[in-house]
Amino acid sequence: MATPFAADGTLAGPVPGFFEHLAESGLDGVVVLGSNGEAPLLNDRERLDWITAVRASLPKPLRLIAGTGVNGTRATIGLTRAAAAAGAEAALVITPSYYRRDITAEALAAHYRAVADASPIPILIYNVPVYSGFDLPAEWVPALATHANVVGIKDSSGDLERIRRIRAAMGDDFVVLAGAGEQLMQAIEAGADGGIAALANVAAQACARIRTAMLGGDRSAAARLQARIAPVGPALTARFGIPGLKAALQLQGFDHGPPRGPLRPLDAPDVATVRSLLDDAGLLARPVAP
Repeated sequence: MATPFAADGTLAGPVPGFFEHLAESGLDGVVVLGSNGEAPLLNDRERLDWITAVRASLPKPLRLIAGTGVNGTRATIGLTRAAAAAGAEAALVITPSYYRRDITAEALAAHYRAVADASPIPILIYNVPVYSGFDLPAEWVPALATHANVVGIKDSSGDLERIRRIRAAMGDDFVVLAGAGEQLMQAIEAGADGGIAALANVAAQACARIRTAMLGGDRSAAARLQARIAPVGPALTARFGIPGLKAALQLQGFDHGPPRGPLRPLDAPDVATVRSLLDDAGLLARPVAP
């Protein structure tokens, strides 16, 4: 989910009605401080303040996952422990990438083992090559997940074959989550359990219904919903990024403020494009029909 900021760029509180909207839409939970949460643009104090604020306001039954991964093992351990103390129920730990030339499978496995050893909450591996510049090979995952506290992975590569390979290698007890909401149906067919997606910020009900339909064997219902919302997904990621997500939320009446610098808000023509995409998908001021 997006992180709300005031007009001056300071961290704001939860957006009125937004958490309740997500809960009513049928989602299982939220992820704070992921890529769409502008996590790299917040300092450690702001991160913990935001986790605390979300925990205090999040209605049941929504669960809370927090992004805690940074490039250093020691710093990741510190942030993960602090996030747990602030109320996070699991941690999403991005693959370290700054020294990616020197990162081996053994080094990465040692990193995740150390974090998992120290963490009081379960760990999810996070592969997001578009931002990290490091694409985690599927063949490395079994070595990274030897610790009982490493319980799953969010894969945002968009590679459905990778999801199939991870599922085959790890079995049914390992949680596999896709990162591309516009591929949610196909990802579940490939073996994913569900997803963590930017698209769920603005199409929460549809995303939840796609998963429910797929798990219930109703592929045709899932396909109808997927086709309707799929064009919105790339607009909120590859095309317009976080500024597009913030604009879409504002158009829906859930103003999360501007993106934090150096990111800039969308200009008027791009906002109009986002509005048109949301309207075509039935995501402006009316529920998504089954």
